[in-house]
This record gives sequence, structure tokens and C-alpha cells, in this order.
Amino acid sequence: MSAATSEEEKRKIAVESELHHRKAEKAYTQLQSDTEWAKANADCHVISVDLQGVMYTPNLTHSNVYYQRQLSNFNLCIQELGKEDPAYMCVWHEGIAHRGSIEVASCILKWVKTKFTPLPKPEVRKLIIFSDRCCGQNNNWRMLNLMSMLISMGYFTQVEQKFMVSGHSFLPCDRSFATIEKRRKVSVLHTPDDVSKMILAQPAKPFKVMRMQCEDFRHLPDSVLKRPAGLQITSVRWLKVTVEDPWNLYARQSHSLFEGWKSWLISKPKQGATPQPPYFASHYPRAYESPLPIKKNKYQDLMTMLNYLPAAARSFYKSLQSE
Repeated sequence: MSAATSEEEKRKIAVESELHHRKAEKAYTQLQSDTEWAKANADCHVISVDLQGVMYTPNLTHSNVYYQRQLSNFNLCIQELGKEDPAYMCVWHEGIAHRGSIEVASCILKWVKTKFTPLPKPEVRKLIIFSDRCCGQNNNWRMLNLMSMLISMGYFTQVEQKFMVSGHSFLPCDRSFATIEKRRKVSVLHTPDDVSKMILAQPAKPFKVMRMQCEDFRHLPDSVLKRPAGLQITSVRWLKVTVEDPWNLYARQSHSLFEGWKSWLISKPKQGATPQPPYFASHYPRAYESPLPIKKNKYQDLMTMLNYLPAAARSFYKSLQSE
């Protein structure tokens, strides 16, 4: 506001700021409303999904290794809202997988398979995913392929994804991360296994840890579905896929229930063929056939830390692959 050079510019900035905050409030209202709906309806499941900041191991404080590069550990939180179930923490390290859209979609897929079985007809089940707007992880065509696949595999009859407003994307996962961070600061973490144990040690409201392995990460393509001209999925607030019309993606520009859905054809069924959903289980092979190599310089740094670690931790780091 102080950078504005005229009263007109100041008014324009004030209006834009007010509109931005109203959109953020609408997103949080939707989150609260959907949580209450899930609480009252057993066939509705609402989750918030978010990646925690990288945790490094070993977290040594010895001056000789203070500036050495450490192993990156990742944690994706899948927290169900409106139910009594604990939050799931999907953990892995950089020697297993990266931290992009493949990893986020694979964690959600494993969570679904852990929690649910395919629906017998005519039962219904709805999934709503709340996430931030990060395009490399949450807001992309790979996630839409996952939504379509969950419909095709019979786990849900409707899957929606709703995005928080940038700059106002505080999710329930962030409260869980704050609890983990508080424990991390006072914990000795030599290996990724110590990270898992530290997360599990939360006494008041325990988390569930899902240790992700190479075989858990599936190559969910971002190119199976047709991308309609004119559709920018990074500009919409609300996406929906249904079992009744699996060939179309429904989108809204806001979180308003009064806004009509706009449909986009994402998969065209063959003429004369029996209608089938556009996605099948055979479309997702393993993303990584073997452990990922650690960058050479980082691996050398890790090897210099071995003298300060117990035998079990030394064995773990020696087992890592290097470039």
C-alpha cells in the first residue's frame, strides 16, 4: 500500500487485497463445512494433504560435520477430517524417491488402498482432497489422473479436489507438523528409522507412520487424460470427477456453491464400445525400479560422519547407492 503513488492506485490495491482475503475466508469456510459434513456422513471422507519441510539425518552437532550435507527425509501428511482416525505420515528419504507429484499421488493411492476396499454396487463413497496450490506436487494433471483412477478402480463414486488460496494455505496438517517439529528439535535422529520413531512417539494423539518403499511409488502418468484447450487447472479452485460421467472433468473458479459447474471432456469413449472409465490399474508401473543414487558430494559428506554414529546407523549409510 505504501508503494502506491496515487489515491487511485491505493484504492485499487485495497480492493484487490479485500477480494483476496474474501477468497481465503471462503476456502476456510468450505474446509469447515466439509469437515462437519464428513462428521455426520459415514460415506464422505475429507482429507488435507501437505508435505512437511525436509528433515535431515544424521542431525549431529559436532563441529567437524556442522557444514556437511545430510540425507533428506520427506514426510507427506494425509489427515482425515471429521473422523476419529489419526493422521497418516508417509515417510521416505531421497535414496528411495523424490518429492514431486509422483510421490504425492502414490502416497494418496497407498493410503486409499490401506483404508478402503472397492465399493460393491450400488454403494456410494465420496472423497474430498484439500491441498495448497503447489503445481509441482498437488495441482497438476497427474493428480487428476489419480482422481480418475480412484473412480475407475471402484474406491469412490465421486472425487473432488479443492485448493486453498495462496498465502492463506494453512491446513490441519500444519498443526501436526508443528507437533513433529517440536519433538524433532529435542530428538537425536541418526537415520530415517529414527525419524519414523520420533513421529510415532507423539503421546497425546498418536500418528500413524506409513513407511514408503521404492515399490510403493507408481508412475501415474500426466498424459493419459485428454487436456482440453482453454482449461487451465492452475486457475480453478474446485475440481470434480464422478462415476456417472467419468469422461468429463467438472471445474469451478471459486468455492461458491452458487457457481455452476463447467464440464470438460477428458476422455472420449470409443463409438459402439461398452462404456468404460478412462483409467485402469495397468496404467501405473513402478516409478523407480531400484533405489535412487545419492549425489556424489553428499555421499562423501555422509561417509565422513560415520565415525560419530553407532554401528547400526553406519550400516544404513553404507548401504546407500552413490552416483
